[in-house]
Amino acid sequence: MVKQGTKKPRKLATSDRFPLIEKELRKQTKGELVAMILAIAKQHAVVSRELEGRLTIEKPIDLLVADVSSAIDRATDFDERRMNHNFEVDWQAYEEVQKGLALLVKLGYLADAKSLALKLMKDGSYQVECSDEGLMSDDISECLNPVIRAVKAAGGGEAVKWARAMQTADRVGFICDNELAGLRDGNRN
Repeated sequence: MVKQGTKKPRKLATSDRFPLIEKELRKQTKGELVAMILAIAKQHAVVSRELEGRLTIEKPIDLLVADVSSAIDRATDFDERRMNHNFEVDWQAYEEVQKGLALLVKLGYLADAKSLALKLMKDGSYQVECSDEGLMSDDISECLNPVIRAVKAAGGGEAVKWARAMQTADRVGFICDNELAGLRDGNRN
């Protein structure tokens, strides 16, 4: 008679991989570590954004504008096959948009901030329109408020034109509606 199944199944690993990784990393030179981290960051945008968040990096304006535009794309992206449902939303991307627009305003690049705000209104209001509950409308408003305040402070005919363009771009008709109406109407003097 042949014994079957006498070997015990292998247990799941109880070892932690991170001490092993740490041991090997400690063997590397500083230059090798920098090269390795940079190579990983180039392959993985999430790692790149994490490093940028942890390091003190002053981005040139063109890179900041590109990053905010990319964050708008990520924040407002959704699977159109899931219209009128609760689809996944990249809330971290909305945070990046808010920080980026506020930074552009703070640095005095209002024209770039206004252009990106218009893009956010178009893409974001479409996302709200296609969602089941429109939960992201508050996040869009929070992103837009620093730009609206800066445009209001600048005033003039350009502010009125921008407010009209923003309201026209709003597909749902209620995102920052009072703020934009006040901006449009308050600058008629």
